Amino acid sequence: MSTWIVIVAAGLGSYLFRLSMIILTGRITVPPSLERASGLVVPAAFAALASAGVAAAAVIAVLRTGSSQAAILVGLPVLWVTTALLPS
Repeated sequence: MSTWIVIVAAGLGSYLFRLSMIILTGRITVPPSLERASGLVVPAAFAALASAGVAAAAVIAVLRTGSSQAAILVGLPVLWVTTALLPS
């Protein structure tokens, strides 16, 4: 029973947090410096996704081979492919 209470409470808390951002959007003015910086959110998100993919590929290569050089041999091509596929 307590597991379900935790799940429902977490879901409700998450929903209320997202709802509060929607409600506060119309009431809070954003400073111009933050408005300019918000244009960098999308490139930063793509960079985070790409780096996570490179790190995951490198970790898998090292775990499978036991060689740290495998991280470079696998990570660099993954980085190049990811860079080529992401919009610039």
